[in-house]
Amino acid sequence: MYNAWSSGSNSDLAMNALSSLIGEREAMAIRSKSLNYNYLTISDSTASLLKVLMIGVFPLGYLGIGIGVILKRRRKQNEAG
Repeated sequence: MYNAWSSGSNSDLAMNALSSLIGEREAMAIRSKSLNYNYLTISDSTASLLKVLMIGVFPLGYLGIGIGVILKRRRKQNEAG
């Protein structure tokens, strides 16, 4: 399955590595890639949800976590000092 994602390049790499190990440099091959593309098609509602998550929710979540860590460290520092 993973080899299909890389257009068969993983098996080519393995075969070329084995050819190199046994000393047959002329047996190496670099195959051309296919020009057929599979495009990802998503609905407008899914695109809108992804925009809201990536632009709004995730950054605000990370900001909240960062503020929480800073406040926790300051409280811990004040208790120790």
